[in-house]
Amino acid sequence: MLKFGWSTRSIAVEGPVGIIGQPHLRISHGIYDENFVTALVIDDGNEVSILLSGDLIFVDDGIIYDVRDAVKKRTPAIPAEKILFSATHTHTSPRYERRTDYDVAPFDRIEMTNPEICRRYLVEQTAKAIAEAYERRRAGAYSYGYGYAVVGHHRRPTYFDDLQSRPEEQATAAFAINRHAKMYGKTNDAGFAGYEGCVDSTVNVLFTFDEEGHLTGMIVNVPCPSQCSEQQSLLTADYWTDVRRLVREKYGDVYILPQCAAAGDLAPRPLHNFRAESRKNALKYGDAYAADIGSKVQREEIARRILAALDECYAWASQDRIWDAKLSHIVKNVRLEAWKITEEQYLAAKEEYAGYRAQGFVRTDDKVADFKENTKRGWLIGRCRSIIERYESGMEFRDAEIHLIRLGDVAFASNPFELYLAYQHRMQARSPFVQTFTVQLAAEIDVGGYLCTRTAAENMGYSAVAQSCMVSPAGGDTLVEETLKGLEELYEAKEVSAI
Repeated sequence: MLKFGWSTRSIAVEGPVGIIGQPHLRISHGIYDENFVTALVIDDGNEVSILLSGDLIFVDDGIIYDVRDAVKKRTPAIPAEKILFSATHTHTSPRYERRTDYDVAPFDRIEMTNPEICRRYLVEQTAKAIAEAYERRRAGAYSYGYGYAVVGHHRRPTYFDDLQSRPEEQATAAFAINRHAKMYGKTNDAGFAGYEGCVDSTVNVLFTFDEEGHLTGMIVNVPCPSQCSEQQSLLTADYWTDVRRLVREKYGDVYILPQCAAAGDLAPRPLHNFRAESRKNALKYGDAYAADIGSKVQREEIARRILAALDECYAWASQDRIWDAKLSHIVKNVRLEAWKITEEQYLAAKEEYAGYRAQGFVRTDDKVADFKENTKRGWLIGRCRSIIERYESGMEFRDAEIHLIRLGDVAFASNPFELYLAYQHRMQARSPFVQTFTVQLAAEIDVGGYLCTRTAAENMGYSAVAQSCMVSPAGGDTLVEETLKGLEELYEAKEVSAI
């Protein structure tokens, strides 16, 4: 008999906490809406699996080890190694990392809460959510399906010419070198050749029910990061706040566990039809659009589309409620080919690093502007230093932890990267399961970063250069094959029920 347990807890921290997600560090001016961690424990009597989602930009810097240790101390019976912890990639969550490249910059004139306070609070709240979900396990059923909602748009326009031939387009190596692609590049350019890749509007959903048949929660898997409000200096869960509100208005007090599917080359930002989008919103929302704070209108639009997809899916998927199914959860450490740093890149990084160091930091009467500029310089210094260290270490491989979960005819496959969408499509197309949820930005063993395609690596640009990618496209191929190998193992372990 299957059992399901849910819990959610706030991880938002009051005060001037750091916010990462841009080249410069931001300081929170308050809480626009709550950031949460949400836990779902699934138990079939033999296996226990914990799916955990956080309204965070990443789940990195060893935080998964702190969480697992805290869970073991609180509830030893929970198999902490089976915690799959992923981020929604909101760019407006509290900074908990103990060290980032920003810290090279001077902080003496800016008030900021020690990130260690945010880290301890995150670990504590997360461990409590997992323990509560484990204690709340009750017999129940699940159903699954999918709908469609336009959320993500491709964010890498390509160009017929080499952008490095344009003086106005040349960028420093530390940020990115744009060749035939540029993230968020102009589309009203005579050289615009179209988008580099595809998009995916599929919303994968898994519903849970109690013994009386009442809906208790849902996993909502969307191939798009939650970064509508990415420039804000307010803590927010971005469009997932609006999804939660609309779902609960419609379905009652149910839990929402958001997952970001592969979306390294996607964002919730239309590019080539931006003017038409702006006109629509101005007519549709009037003064509310003119005074928009935190891209609230865009978030509302996305949330309503996701709700419509959930409604449509629930109407048919809820007819097939499954009360007994095989649960399996395996954790694999896979070795992936590292992105190799060339000698030319190494020498260029050393030169640029020396230049930033010689440049130093600014100090004027405007301490806020200085902080923004100095933390950006720190970020650029860090990107140069990373290239230097990776070349000098001669590292050939990077390790990644992936989770593969089977619940009947459904599978979940995680990875720690901002994974380009093409890899997801390859996994799903060849998966032996009826429906496969991919989950990116899951807790890292090693540094994740972007994992781009070969085409993107040739076109270059931010998210497809050495500074952005720790793993090569060949490593991406290995990730696909290792994921599929694990899914096949799960599938063949026991006969899958008839469709």
